[in-house]
Amino acid sequence: MSKRTPKLVDLVDDFFHFFSGWAIAHRLIVVTFSLLLLAIGVYFAGQVRSDNSLDSFFNRADPAYIAYKEYLDQFYSDEVTYILYRVPESEHGPFDYEAMQKIAALTEALESEVPFVREVTSLTNVEFIRADGDSILIDELMIDFPDTQQELLKLREVVLDKPIYVDSLINQDATYAAIILEMTLSSIDSQENIIFDPEKGATLDNVYPQVSNSKVKEILDRKEYQGIEFYLTGDVPMNSAYNIIFTNDSAVGTLMTLALLALLSLLLFRISLVGLFGPLTVVVLSIILVLGLMGAVGWPITLFFGITPTLLCAVGVAQSVHIIIEYQRHYATSGSRQKAVQSAISKVGGACLMAALTTAFGFLVMYVSELKSLSQMALYSAVGVMLTLVFSVSLLVVFLAGGKSKDEANTDKSTTQNSGVNKTVERAVEFCINLNLNHGKTLITTGIVLLAISIVGLTQLKIDFNFLTEFKEHVDWRIDTEKAEEEMGGILNVAYIIDTGKTDGVKDPELLKAIDQLQTYASSLPFVKKTFSVVDIQKDLNRSFHGDDKEWYQVPLQQDLVAQYFLVYEISGGDELEDYVTPDFSSTVLELRVEITESSNVLALMQSIREYAQKNPLPGAEIRETGIGLMWIKIADYIGDTQIYGYSLIFIGIAVFLCIAFGSIRVGLLTMIPNVAPVVVVLGYMGLTGMYLDYMKLLLATIAIGIAVDDSIHLVTRFRRQFFLTGNYQKAMTLAMRDVGPALIITTLILIGAFSCYMLSDMQVITSFGLLLSLSIAVALIADLLFMPALLMAVKPFGKESDPDTHKEI
Repeated sequence: MSKRTPKLVDLVDDFFHFFSGWAIAHRLIVVTFSLLLLAIGVYFAGQVRSDNSLDSFFNRADPAYIAYKEYLDQFYSDEVTYILYRVPESEHGPFDYEAMQKIAALTEALESEVPFVREVTSLTNVEFIRADGDSILIDELMIDFPDTQQELLKLREVVLDKPIYVDSLINQDATYAAIILEMTLSSIDSQENIIFDPEKGATLDNVYPQVSNSKVKEILDRKEYQGIEFYLTGDVPMNSAYNIIFTNDSAVGTLMTLALLALLSLLLFRISLVGLFGPLTVVVLSIILVLGLMGAVGWPITLFFGITPTLLCAVGVAQSVHIIIEYQRHYATSGSRQKAVQSAISKVGGACLMAALTTAFGFLVMYVSELKSLSQMALYSAVGVMLTLVFSVSLLVVFLAGGKSKDEANTDKSTTQNSGVNKTVERAVEFCINLNLNHGKTLITTGIVLLAISIVGLTQLKIDFNFLTEFKEHVDWRIDTEKAEEEMGGILNVAYIIDTGKTDGVKDPELLKAIDQLQTYASSLPFVKKTFSVVDIQKDLNRSFHGDDKEWYQVPLQQDLVAQYFLVYEISGGDELEDYVTPDFSSTVLELRVEITESSNVLALMQSIREYAQKNPLPGAEIRETGIGLMWIKIADYIGDTQIYGYSLIFIGIAVFLCIAFGSIRVGLLTMIPNVAPVVVVLGYMGLTGMYLDYMKLLLATIAIGIAVDDSIHLVTRFRRQFFLTGNYQKAMTLAMRDVGPALIITTLILIGAFSCYMLSDMQVITSFGLLLSLSIAVALIADLLFMPALLMAVKPFGKESDPDTHKEI
C-alpha cells in the first residue's frame, strides 16, 4: 500500500493540534476574550424582544402579506375575542333575567376596560332592525332593558327568529350565548403599535394581544359575574396562548435541559466539576451570544426560537463529550492535563469541525424560506452551532487544561481505555463489535429491509396540521375552543374581498344576488359554520320593510331600492355597515367562520369556492382571498415548501461536503447512508401510522440529519485512521468502535435527554417534534453501531488490506 495523501480532515486535525496548544499557552487571552464577548452578548440580549405577530413571519413584499394589509386598510381588523357562556343553574339559560343584567354590565366593562378593543357585542347591545309602520328603527336590541323575566323570554323568540344572530350570538336551542370583542389591532401590526403602556416597554404583558387577553380574563374572574360559566376563545386568546407557552418553553425548557445534561454527564461517565461546568459554560455562552446577535440586528424572539436553546444545549454538550472522553483517556495515560487536551483536540478536532459544519448547514438550508422568522432562525441557529465549536476548542480547552496534573512517572500506562466511561456503556460497545464481526451480513440485510419498509411508509405520508390539536388537551384555549365549536360554530376566519373598482358598485342588485348565491354555496360546504356579508343587512332590511315577513328575507331586485335601503340604514343610525363595505361602496367583504380542522380541509373548501367563483363570476367585480385564518394557513404552507426544497438541498450539500472532506466519493456517500436512514425510518413510521407531517415536524429532517451526521463523521474518521494504522478492516472496526463507540452512545443519550425536555411543553406539536427527533437520533445511533461498521467492512472503501509495516497488500 502506497503512502496515503493527507485529506482535508487530516489537515484540520493538524491545525487543531496547533490551535489547542496556542489556547493553552494564552489561556488568559482566551478567558478575557470570552468574558468580553459575554458582556457584549448580555448587553445586546437585553434589547431583544418577543414578537409572534404575523409581521414577524412575513416579508413585507409577500403577496399574502400585501393582500391582508390591503384588507386591513379597507376594513377593520378581523381578529376577535369570542366569549361563549352559559348559565348552568337557570332553566332559561342565557335569557335568565339576573344573568342578562350581569351580561349587560360585563359588556360595558369589556368595552371600557380592555386595551385595543374597538367594539363589544352581546345580546344586550347588538344592533337590531325592526319595522315601525312604513319605516324602520335601528337601535340596540335591549335599548330599553326588559322589566320582567317574561318580557325577556318574549325577546328570546325574536332573537332566535333572526338568522344573523343564530350560531353567532346565540345557539339554535338558546342554551349558550356569546360576547364578541372586535379589536382595533391585528397580528400584522408592528411591535411599536402594539405596546399598551409606553413607559413599560415591549414586555410580554404590555403588548397586544397579551395585554388584551389578560384584561379579559381578569374581568371575567370578578365575583359580580359568578354564576355564569365562560369559555374564552378566538384569535386573540389563541395568539396569547402561543406567546405564553413559547416564552415559558424557552425559559423553563433551557434550564431543565441544562440540569438534565449535567445529570446525564455525571451518570454516564466520571467527570470532574471543571469538566462538567466547561460544556455547560460553552452552551450558555453560545445561547447568550445568539440572543445578543438577535438584539444587535433587531431580530425578535418568535415561535421558532423556542426550540433553539435546547438544540444548542444538546449539540454543544454532545460535541464536548467527544473531546472530554478523549481527554480523559489521554490524561489517564500521560498524567499531563495540557498534553491530554492537546492530544484529544488533535484527534477529534477535525471530526468536530465537520460535524459542526454539517449541523449548521442543516439549519442554513431553511434560510431559503419565504417566512422571515424561519429564515432568521436558520441563520442564528447556525451561528450558535459554530459558536459551540469555537468555545469547545478554546474555552473548554482552558477548563480542561487547568488544575494540577498527575505525576507522569506514576501514571499507569496500561490503562489505555481508562476514559472514565460507565461500564455498562463499554459493555454495550463490545456487544456491538461482536455483532458486526459475526453477523455483518445479517445486519446489512436487516437494515436494507427496514429502509425498504420505511420507503413504503414515505409514500403514504401527508403534510397537514390542525391549530386546535397543536395544543395539548389540558390547555384552556383548546378546551374552550372545542366547546365553542361544538355549541356555536367556526372560530377560524377566512375573508373574501369583492372589489367592483367603481363608486357605488356594491349597490348593484345583480352583484348582491351573486354574493348571496356564493354565500349560500359556501355555507353548504363542510366546516363552514357561519357566513357574514352586506347581503345579510340588505335581506334583514328588506324583511323589516315588509312587516317582518320571512318571505321577504331576500335581496331586493331594484337598484334604487337597494340604494334607498342603504340610505335609510345610515340615517336610522345603523353602524354595522362599515364592517362590510368601504365608504364609497366600491368594495365589500364576505367573511366565513370556519371550523378549526386540518389545513387540507380548509384549503379544499377554499378551492371549491375558487372553482365556484370561476364558473359563476361575480358581475362587475373581482374576488380576492385573505383573512387572518388564511395567513396562518400560509405560514404552514411556506414551511412545507421550504422543507421539501430543503430536504434535497441538505442531502446533496452534506454528501458533497463529506466527499470533499474524506477525499473520496465512495466514503462520502457511504457516510451518508446512516444519516439518511433515521430520517427515512422516522418519516416512514409516520406514514405507516397515519401521523401528519405538520409545520413543526417538517423541520425534523433538516435538523435530524444535521445532528445525526455528527456521530457518523466521528466513527468514519476514527475507522479510517485505524485502518491506515492496522491495514485490516476488522481490527480497524474493533479499535474504532472501542475508541469512539462510548462517545456515540453517551452523546445520543444526552441528545435524547435534551430533546425529551420538549415533552414539558403545553404544545403537542412541540412534544411530538421532540419525541420524533429523539427517535431519529436513536435510529441514527443504531445505524452507526450496527449497520455502518458492517457496511464499511463489506465495501472496503479505504482500499485493500495490507501489512502496515511493509505496505504490501494482503
